[in-house]
Amino acid sequence: MRLAGLAIFGSLLINMAFGLVVAGAITAARPIVATALSQCSRHAASVTVHRPVDAHYLAAVRMGWVVG
Repeated sequence: MRLAGLAIFGSLLINMAFGLVVAGAITAARPIVATALSQCSRHAASVTVHRPVDAHYLAAVRMGWVVG
């Protein structure tokens, strides 16, 4: 029984770590994509509002904790 509990805990820990890595990658990629789009002549005229993405929200979405 103890081994099963450790397996479940390890699985949850790995899923949470993976969710945080994905959230961090998405958060880090947004400024890079915005810079690339601003250098493009086709997208230079459009005005975009910068809305920061909360990494904890993305992790919650990845883990299925967000309702709605």
